[in-house]
Amino acid sequence: MTHAYPGTGTSKGLPDCAWLIRQFVEDVPGVSHAMLVSLDGLQLAASQGVGRDLGDQLAALSAGLLSMADRSAALLELGAAEYLTVRLPRGHLLFMRVGESAGLAVVAAAGCDLRVVSYRMTQFVGAVWHALTPAVRHELHRMTAAQAR
Repeated sequence: MTHAYPGTGTSKGLPDCAWLIRQFVEDVPGVSHAMLVSLDGLQLAASQGVGRDLGDQLAALSAGLLSMADRSAALLELGAAEYLTVRLPRGHLLFMRVGESAGLAVVAAAGCDLRVVSYRMTQFVGAVWHALTPAVRHELHRMTAAQAR
């Protein structure tokens, strides 16, 4: 079964990232939360159930984890980190880079098929990376911050 994540736009021409994230969580078995984050630790769009506080913390942690991975890779001359998996007793935290300045963070259940989750993350990233320009990331962050008020 293939699922496309069309770059549907809003009236401002922004990709409807909130809808895409919600659809990702609904479509991928075992995924409970997902969010787009900027690599400087700001949340851009999140699935339902990710409150503002959790989202801010998850965005900052994701950016920190990727920074540590990038530093490790640089030390070993292996290039930039593209994908991270953190295995936890009751689940997994996965992170995939989306272009140069954003990432997709996903929380998945312990028993899920990580091959399926990873494949679907790759599909998602392939569909949205080109649309996440600096201006779009700034506007998404502004909209996310405004919703929290």
